[in-house]
Amino acid sequence: MTTKRALLTLAAAAALALAGCSSKAAKGSIQKVAVTRGDLNTYVQATGNIQPLNLVSILPPVTGRVDKIVADEGATVKKGQVLAWMSSSDRAALLDMARAKGDAELKYWEDVYKSTPIVAPVNGLIINRNVVEGQTVASSTDLYDMSDQLIVLAAVDETDLGSIHLGQQADVTVDAYPNNSFACKVIMITHEAVKVNNVVSYYVKLESAKAPAELRAGMTANINFRVNQYPNALLLPSWAVKGAQQATVSVMVKKAGDGKDAKPQQASVKLGDTDGSQVVVLSGLDEGDTVVVSSLSLPDASSSTSLFGGPPRMSGKSTGVAGSSPKGH
Repeated sequence: MTTKRALLTLAAAAALALAGCSSKAAKGSIQKVAVTRGDLNTYVQATGNIQPLNLVSILPPVTGRVDKIVADEGATVKKGQVLAWMSSSDRAALLDMARAKGDAELKYWEDVYKSTPIVAPVNGLIINRNVVEGQTVASSTDLYDMSDQLIVLAAVDETDLGSIHLGQQADVTVDAYPNNSFACKVIMITHEAVKVNNVVSYYVKLESAKAPAELRAGMTANINFRVNQYPNALLLPSWAVKGAQQATVSVMVKKAGDGKDAKPQQASVKLGDTDGSQVVVLSGLDEGDTVVVSSLSLPDASSSTSLFGGPPRMSGKSTGVAGSSPKGH
């Protein structure tokens, strides 16, 4: 009974809101919106993180003791570069005995029995150093972790996957530096599905030719895949057509050049893509035309709009006007 009463109350409130808006519209509550030109870009938004493209773990060639650390975390190294020196278990024991006999004896055995170098197997970045000088290590001890290249790994909803392709450009930010956007391109779309928050998604790998030096593995990334670009397009605010898109709607319009006292005429307008804020006008209007908008509704408006004519919520796909860099969700 309580639920039914609440529903009746909500219905009554909606009816009053409609009646109020209709009353205002009847009294001439209208707005005028000019048709403008501008650039509009559409995006598919996704979240992900920064990860190594290939993670290389460096293990010691022998069991023994780490004598000297040469390279530390964050260092960019070349293949074959010495990262550390270590002694095998036999050499470590021999040097300990020689050290007890004095510096001359120690130096003799250090020259005769050379230490073993730990070298970088690939070009890349050291992202972890897991040992310290003097530490005893086994052959299974992970001394260093190296990344040959940091990439962006994005989780893309299956409903948006059709808009993603190899070589596609994207704008990326990380939560640590939200105002620093950098360009990436898609290098791989995985075939295996994963569930992220109970939504079927696919991982998309992106690389950047000029990745910021501040990037660190594990950072949270916000990715805006560039889908469509509309340069110098005719645009209307989305609210002016009550969120309708990729449809034909009827509007009242005053054509550019008409006299001051000319009355608006009805026009059939074909709409294209939207960025949630603006919508592309494909035909039916010209730059400088003025669209007369009722405060409540328009003929043929999208049935998915809200009570007060806000743009419909867009699932997964979002967009931004050229020059902006919307943040992903």
